[in-house]
Amino acid sequence: MQSLNYTRLLQILFILYAFVIPFSLDMIRIIVPLMILVWFLEGGLKEKFSMIKKEPFFMIFGIFLLILTLSLFWTSPENLKFGIKYITRYWYLLPIFALYTSLKKTFVKPLIVAFLAGIFVSVAGSYCVYFHLISFENYMAEGASPFMHHTLYSIFLALAIAILTDWLLTAQSLKLRIAYSMLWLLFTVNLFINIGRAGQLLFFILLMIVLIRRFKVTLFSIITTLVLLGGIFYAAFTLNPQFKNKMELTQKNLSHIDYKTSLGARIGLDIVAKDIFKQHPLFGVGVGDYLSEKAKTVDKKYPDRTYVKFLVHYHNQYAEFTVIAGILGLISYLLLLFSIAKLKIRDKHIQTLQYLFLTAFALSSLIDAMFHLNRPLSLFALLTGLLLAQHRIETEDTVTP
Repeated sequence: MQSLNYTRLLQILFILYAFVIPFSLDMIRIIVPLMILVWFLEGGLKEKFSMIKKEPFFMIFGIFLLILTLSLFWTSPENLKFGIKYITRYWYLLPIFALYTSLKKTFVKPLIVAFLAGIFVSVAGSYCVYFHLISFENYMAEGASPFMHHTLYSIFLALAIAILTDWLLTAQSLKLRIAYSMLWLLFTVNLFINIGRAGQLLFFILLMIVLIRRFKVTLFSIITTLVLLGGIFYAAFTLNPQFKNKMELTQKNLSHIDYKTSLGARIGLDIVAKDIFKQHPLFGVGVGDYLSEKAKTVDKKYPDRTYVKFLVHYHNQYAEFTVIAGILGLISYLLLLFSIAKLKIRDKHIQTLQYLFLTAFALSSLIDAMFHLNRPLSLFALLTGLLLAQHRIETEDTVTP
């Protein structure tokens, strides 16, 4: 009976964890240690660790951490502490272990619902800030995202909208269709009144994935999808001044690169990363030296790009790992994503979530530190743990007579 109580408590902690990810880092930092403690108290550790050892994802994750750890050996002594701090950030991924071994079948969908509920809290907060109902110290009036940086917020929101779209297209009851439609509209409007271009562009890609998966691919369905997405883009462009200004600014930045803008700085960081990779292609510069090496390269080759010099990460996860550990670092990260893509999942909704999550994460890694910042790491832990658990549940259902 005691084990059953711990199991129930663990499921509740999973739900709370999914709920708070979009709006409270403080709660994440409380819930995760509690989750791991209860996971140990639940018992069955021998069986749990046996399951973990057999799952390829954890082996690849171990290799990834090993490569980062080994890169400490060629990190400058004065940057060792910084390098160790970089690696310890991966404690945010601990929930994957607990979710994989212990998430129960009946709590899979509630976990996604809890995440969407957390997004709803974020959206409600965003509207309150946007309309000046609540004052937050750190936000931009034209793009209110009070709980996280606007780029990450837009990515989270685009993913949530895509999940809602999938549910809306398959909802059987009228009440559910109405509820999903209202949430979809609320979330989508909020996405386009904010200034996160990444999520706005990702929105169209993810919606296309959902529509292609839910409808037979014909010339008519392709044209309908393109017209629908084009109509949404046109409406946002003509009705929302912030979105229009951002798109025009993007086009201006691409035609004439200003390394002091967010887009220009990302291009500048990619150029610096390429230069460093050419000098250290196999093993990189070490996990502690990736920022100091950036500063040295800028000083030496691009002294006029001071904004690029002082940015605290590369705004490109692929580039960052390539700088840290060379081609080995890049390959280990790609293999990590590939191991999730290889998971065989039969449930159509969870399978769609798998495609949406991987697409969102893989593309967003091109413009932000998705596998280093605490919020996207928490999202990665939640959805990877859920996908691994679903794979485990379906395997168990197949084996059980």
